[in-house]
Amino acid sequence: MSTIRQVCAGMALIVLLAAGSPVWAQSSEDLVSLFDGPCERYGVPKPLALAIAGQESGGRPWVMNIAGRPILHASKEEALAVARAALAAGLSFDIGLMQINAQWLRRYHLPLELVFEPRGNVQVGVWILAQAIKRYGLTWEAVATYHTPLERNPERGRAYAAAVLARLGSKAPAMVSSSSSSPRQTVSPAASPMVVKRREMASNEK
Repeated sequence: MSTIRQVCAGMALIVLLAAGSPVWAQSSEDLVSLFDGPCERYGVPKPLALAIAGQESGGRPWVMNIAGRPILHASKEEALAVARAALAAGLSFDIGLMQINAQWLRRYHLPLELVFEPRGNVQVGVWILAQAIKRYGLTWEAVATYHTPLERNPERGRAYAAAVLARLGSKAPAMVSSSSSSPRQTVSPAASPMVVKRREMASNEK
């Protein structure tokens, strides 16, 4: 229980997302450019990845969601402190630009600090989206699955896909309405987002 109390104490320091907070369209061009490499590498349309990032975090790198409660930290350090406590407590939470769920960190043993950084977060998020496209094709089922497994809550998934579509507007890539009638989209055969770790190690060696 002490760890859970730690999380609650950390959450007392955060600021709830305000309705008037800046949105993705007003975010730094540097953040947007982080999508270039991963989208090209995994065959994911960049406008789609950006729309999902906008829907998930509004382009705010230190956003978390714990138990359905979206929160915005004042600093990277504060965000990491709360995330470490939540991870240690075994809680489900989402972090960063692409709102990566803790299950991915646990499954692939990804460093929390690295995935919270915008570059690593985008790398993993685009990879996750690519896996959904690989499974369903370039369809709205794939978009919905990024947020909610269709077998778990199809209505919620459809609502999420509709929200992303609204963000895309005229920039929406050509998509079909059903994965059952479409060929699968070709994406990188990478089995895991471990390229994030490798790239970080390469950068440290320079």
